[in-house]
Amino acid sequence: MKKLFTLFLLLSAIMQNYSQNKNSEARQFIENAEIMQVNKDWNIKAEFTTGLKEVLVFFPVEAIDLKSNKKIKALQVEMALTENYFKSSWIDLNEVDEFILFIEQYVIPNLKDKTEKNQSTTYIFNSKEITFSFYIQKNSRRISIYLKDNGLTDYRHYFWTETQVGKIPELLTMLKAIK
Repeated sequence: MKKLFTLFLLLSAIMQNYSQNKNSEARQFIENAEIMQVNKDWNIKAEFTTGLKEVLVFFPVEAIDLKSNKKIKALQVEMALTENYFKSSWIDLNEVDEFILFIEQYVIPNLKDKTEKNQSTTYIFNSKEITFSFYIQKNSRRISIYLKDNGLTDYRHYFWTETQVGKIPELLTMLKAIK
């Protein structure tokens, strides 16, 4: 009986872990609607590009379920990489506050920082659907953005740039504008 009870507890813990939603509320809303309208505001955006013509864009969206007329607002992240790879992810507005705090407290103050030889520093922000990484080694700085599906990070396809790090203040301004 004790083994059966232990097995039951183990299965319950596993089921609870897998039943927890790993996607943003915005993705769930968009995927569950039968008829959807998505309004994108291209006037408020932060865009990063690479020399390979890869693009990462942050911009606000409003999704409307046309059957129920329910609405949700979020921050959409679109990534277009070489090899015809394109992906969208969303950051819920409640996660935008944390993203703003992260950039204000850990990235902006360290934009000019350097590290000693054989040292580096990485600041990482994780939301349900993106990971934003700010890396410093010696005099170089890099941002990397990884997108996620169901809580799993896609490490094969990600955006990174060293030349666009100076545009992080523009990202912060855009994030504050949508709040």
